[in-house]
Amino acid sequence: MAPRSGKRRNRSGLSFGNDPLEEGLPESAVDVPRSLTASPQGTLLKTEGWNMLLLSTLYLMQGVPLGLTMGSMPFLLQSKASYTQIGIFSVASYPYSFKLFWSPIVDSIYSLAFGRRKSWVVPIQLVSAAMLVLCAGWAQERLAEADVGAITGLFFVLVLLAATQDIAVDGWALTLLSRQHIGYASTCQTCGMNLGYFTSFTVFLALNDVDFCNKYLRSGGDQPQGILPLGTYLRFWGWFYAVLTVLIAAFKSEVNFRSTDDDTAIPEPGDYDKVLSVREAYLQLWRVMKLPAVRRLSVILLTFRLGMLPAEQAAPLKLLEKGVSKEALAGLVLLEFPCEVIGAILAGRWAAAASPLRPWLIGYRLRLAMAVAVTCLVYAFPNNAASLSQHPGSFLLLAVAGLLTSFTSTVMFTAVGSFYNKISDPDMGGAYLTLLNTIANMGITLPKLAIFASMDLMTPAVY
Repeated sequence: MAPRSGKRRNRSGLSFGNDPLEEGLPESAVDVPRSLTASPQGTLLKTEGWNMLLLSTLYLMQGVPLGLTMGSMPFLLQSKASYTQIGIFSVASYPYSFKLFWSPIVDSIYSLAFGRRKSWVVPIQLVSAAMLVLCAGWAQERLAEADVGAITGLFFVLVLLAATQDIAVDGWALTLLSRQHIGYASTCQTCGMNLGYFTSFTVFLALNDVDFCNKYLRSGGDQPQGILPLGTYLRFWGWFYAVLTVLIAAFKSEVNFRSTDDDTAIPEPGDYDKVLSVREAYLQLWRVMKLPAVRRLSVILLTFRLGMLPAEQAAPLKLLEKGVSKEALAGLVLLEFPCEVIGAILAGRWAAAASPLRPWLIGYRLRLAMAVAVTCLVYAFPNNAASLSQHPGSFLLLAVAGLLTSFTSTVMFTAVGSFYNKISDPDMGGAYLTLLNTIANMGITLPKLAIFASMDLMTPAVY
């Protein structure tokens, strides 16, 4: 985003004068004229529709391994492993929180002829496809034996690949969409990631659950397992990755534009990115990290979830412990998904029309309130309430709390993503966005092991 004072932005990703990162991120500093951010919906879809679909699909493909790692696998391990072991499995999600360390490499090493972002997206997705197809049966066996170490290693590599792809896709989003519509990149991210996460969590968990399948999807006779084992699910996505990646490699061209001082200017095809060495890219990122406003923002991103994360992580596992079925929990998450999509669209338009920090702050206050409400509901939830028919009132309250929590979470995620896109310098490619997203992800990932270990320590005293 161009500095409000009209002073010139240099090519290191830093800026001089009245830039929001220099001035402490006041809300007024990120207000953008409507002429630069908003356009009729028909014009948006006509000019950006295919690129938005591609961007959403790429983010969906990242959501698949994340939905398994952060959603389904802890549920599948819950009956076979301790909370501490589940906490150990959470290490598999760490690469997504530390991708900052190799983001300058992704920005600096590529084939200009093939495409700056395609140079990473295509091979990473092909490697992911090969792993998903070849390791599917092995993963099914390791899960059956509750081999937490082996399962953690496999998903650690899958998340590592998804995290590296995310660096490239974030950088591609800054040039794939025009500067006029860049605020909608976070909407594509939210919709795509949520769809991938929803598919790997709610849909997979329901189709993997033997009770759900026998009750709702089979005409007669009990079967010993669900209709979608882990191995089958992994193979499906492996082939999906492979086919889509080949189509992207063959048919999607990429033009590597360099940003200009004028956000409204249309880049010319010959205006390519300047190629930085790996050393220069790391130095450039270090200079951004030293900005006072970035340090203040980092403190906020690392700590703001501490008031809500324990409730949101512990609630589903504690409900399972109280006798609630996986089928019932999957149904509750199923209700949340439309709310997440609607929230992403509304937040995207809200953030594009005004300061994206306003919806974020409103969502934050509401989400803290919902964390308190969810904690009270789980504590008071009746034991052995396996289904809705047994305790409809309790499940209704839980569904309302889940919908509100999901909506506020989606609003916050989309709004802060729009904020990142507006302040990030395209000259730095994915590193700028990765820096901000990595810090935010660390605020989720780092406390998890302590949360699950604390649950093991405190559970005997409560029950």
